[in-house]
Amino acid sequence: MKKNEQKVNSRQKEILKETMFLIRQGGLQAVTMKKVADRVGIKEPSAYRYFPDKTKLLIGIINSIKKTLLAPLYKIKCSEETPSIRLNKIVTRHIKTVLKLNGLPVVFMAEIASSKKHDLIKHIKLIFEEYQQILDETIMEINPNLSHSSVQEYSMLFIGMSASLAIQKRLGIKSDVEKDIFKSLLPITIQNICDTKNNKNEIT
Repeated sequence: MKKNEQKVNSRQKEILKETMFLIRQGGLQAVTMKKVADRVGIKEPSAYRYFPDKTKLLIGIINSIKKTLLAPLYKIKCSEETPSIRLNKIVTRHIKTVLKLNGLPVVFMAEIASSKKHDLIKHIKLIFEEYQQILDETIMEINPNLSHSSVQEYSMLFIGMSASLAIQKRLGIKSDVEKDIFKSLLPITIQNICDTKNNKNEIT
């Protein structure tokens, strides 16, 4: 990579980092190119050299979140461990990543989903669909006898775990729910998936 390209990439990462800070503080409405430029220490016109508009900037944030959330999950999914162990690790890793980021990915995605910014919504939808696909495929590996609807119900349950914890994290609510999920709800749910006595398992 050329020195100039490295400089551009470094500046883009800095801009994305400061944009995330603004989002944490006040949501999407807190983000303007001027505020981002001020935090980075550059003039507003210079910020447009790296991101032509606010939409492109937010797409950059979404792509960064996507890489952070999904890349480790694909690595786990492709490992040689048993499907049930992989599923446990996938859900655990996802939840811990979301919490490490103070619940921001879930809140950020929800805010975009409720907006009318269709260019951004389609990118958020892809992240959601990819995570669900990872879950669906791993669940099917564990128990191929599950009906399609049951597989989706289990996936939604796992997705809901991270979403509920993220909301609590953002609200500053302290509880034992996180411990309960890792110690009981998650392993019990996976065990239920493993149970092949009911060929058309429904969530019980």
